Amino acid sequence: MSSDRLPDYQSVDAVLEAVGARADAAEGHGALCGMLTLNLATDEAAWVREVLSADAAEATPEVMEDARQMLSHLFALTRLQLNDPAMAFELLLPGDDDSLRLRVDALGRWCQGYLYGLALGGISEDSRLPADSAEVLRDLVEIARAGFDLDEDEESERAYMEVLEYVRAGVLLLNEEMQPIKAPPRLQ
Repeated sequence: MSSDRLPDYQSVDAVLEAVGARADAAEGHGALCGMLTLNLATDEAAWVREVLSADAAEATPEVMEDARQMLSHLFALTRLQLNDPAMAFELLLPGDDDSLRLRVDALGRWCQGYLYGLALGGISEDSRLPADSAEVLRDLVEIARAGFDLDEDEESERAYMEVLEYVRAGVLLLNEEMQPIKAPPRLQ
């Protein structure tokens, strides 16, 4: 695994499936991002408990260790990316080589996970938020609920990419407004 890029979606998804996780890779990463948006100091173990099911304890020790290592790497990297000044944040989703339908479905599950992560911290659609954040939150609810019937064509691909970028930018906005980065100290 590269140290500055998220692990491959299929690899994370396979590990989560092997341990009988409650969530797939997209939903689990969305939940992580929602939890970190509200509390950058979110405990890794708290997120892992939300993603894994009680049945995960029945997985072999080797499979559990692989899962722990991958989830730990994903957790640490996501926390860094959310607050990267270069805005290198990325959503853990299937790659461009996967079908558009698969990518759209995964984006919807990512948004569901993100909203779940926010809900764990007490934020809901009707929470009092700054106007821009409230609008993004409402849009994420709609994206999570929406079922898209897209053709595998250039126009649909472009529409997906626009929605994906909107979600990415919206999450960064919510993260900034929920946890403003402190300004550098003034020189005296």
